[in-house]
Amino acid sequence: MVSPATIVTARLTAVMPRRAPPSVSTPPVQSNNCSLQCPHFQSCSGCTHELNLDKPNVLTEVTKFFEKHGIKNFSFHSGNLSEWRCRAKLAVRGGPDDPLIGLYQEGTHNVVDIPQCKAHHPNINAAVDLLKQGISELNIQPYDEDSGIGELRYVQMSVTTYNTSLPYSQRYQQGKVQVSLVWNCRDENSPNSRKLFELSNFLWKNGGPDSVTHLIHSVWANFQTTSTNVIFGYKWKHLEGEREFWEHFGGIDASIDPSSFGQANTQAFSSLLRKLQNYVPKGSSVVDLYSGAGTIGLSVAATRKCRSVKCVEINKESKASFEKSLSRLPKNLDCTISWHNTDASIEPLHWLEGADVVIVDPPRKGLHPSLIEALHKASLSSEKSASKLQSQIVKAKNEKRPWILRAREASVQKESVSNLDNEETWPETLIYISCGWDSFKEDCKKIVATNGWHLEKAHAFNFFPGTQSIEVLAIFKRGPGVSQKKKKKKLAKKKLAKKKVPK
Repeated sequence: MVSPATIVTARLTAVMPRRAPPSVSTPPVQSNNCSLQCPHFQSCSGCTHELNLDKPNVLTEVTKFFEKHGIKNFSFHSGNLSEWRCRAKLAVRGGPDDPLIGLYQEGTHNVVDIPQCKAHHPNINAAVDLLKQGISELNIQPYDEDSGIGELRYVQMSVTTYNTSLPYSQRYQQGKVQVSLVWNCRDENSPNSRKLFELSNFLWKNGGPDSVTHLIHSVWANFQTTSTNVIFGYKWKHLEGEREFWEHFGGIDASIDPSSFGQANTQAFSSLLRKLQNYVPKGSSVVDLYSGAGTIGLSVAATRKCRSVKCVEINKESKASFEKSLSRLPKNLDCTISWHNTDASIEPLHWLEGADVVIVDPPRKGLHPSLIEALHKASLSSEKSASKLQSQIVKAKNEKRPWILRAREASVQKESVSNLDNEETWPETLIYISCGWDSFKEDCKKIVATNGWHLEKAHAFNFFPGTQSIEVLAIFKRGPGVSQKKKKKKLAKKKLAKKKVPK
């Protein structure tokens, strides 16, 4: 998960002018050797390898790691190897006659134009082509970082495949594109905003529902004037098309605002959700930490008939999307559902109390140390330890600090009819979703270090084919696990045998 202010780690300037080809309408044929076959590979930094996309190099290490932890049925889900990216943030540089829209070249400050990107959903490439036409026809000046002059800085392209009027098999290929233009001005009333509205009208006229090919879902503007590498500013404005952007994940309709985090590989994310749901016992009380707009928490609430689901998220921009998604859940769903705008690392024991299942989907750096410590405390089973833990909870319940109390209050809440939650229970299952393999390895070692938790199942997903990134779904269970229990029994037998040996 990331904040709405995404950071670019290199400065960007324009080189290598190229023009986009005509709109792509049919998917490329997947080669037998699972190769990328992208004309931009040598210059674009988006992909790191072009062969064996179904088996990233890191997979060998991942498999051995889980085997070492006793996971014998580890699985890897490869998914689509091309046209998988449904959300892309691209820099806009160059000039009105030869605009460049793409990523920076590895190790340089140069923007590479990527009109034929094989990772992009084909309609992203088509929308980029249309945007270039608008830039040229309207004489719009792409941004120049050295001078700080220019109008269009970045563009975010997001594809929605949510269209119930089409057969399911056609929805992905005919997805519509939400275009978010990052404009170099303070707001829509600034002097140089006139061309923003002209460009928005051009995109809607030539790509909207009344055009020859309906390509554009909506057009948004984001206003950014700082000289930093932060892509988005804090102010957004809806300009054209549908205001609401929906996608179907894990059995629910999910609302995704342009300012909130959205998965790039929507098909792989759906596969992960379906797998995750199998590990949530029906009727559970669930807490979803680092929840974003609550897609994961809401999906288990709907599919597993949970008693309660608490979603905890630090980014306040996710609240609107959560409320919209919540409104689409079945009306007869008997589950208490709440969303809390706070930092999950602050007094995390409060969130663990009363939960049967904990779901964590942290940023790439992994879990906060305070949360790992809270998981250890929640796993304590001896009477002495339990008594100590209970005293900490009593102290937490007597909290007086107003900012802590405000954080605990639900920003959004739907009450259950039966309301059968039990605050005296502690988590038996920990579901960890990780986008950072190195941080997950360290967190895993810490979680199982005291034998309070053991790793029971693990799966991995190819969220970013062509890179060394891998998404992990790991299931931990409370207690030492079978193998550790056997070791303890053997050790106890040895000690007993030594006592019986006559001196």
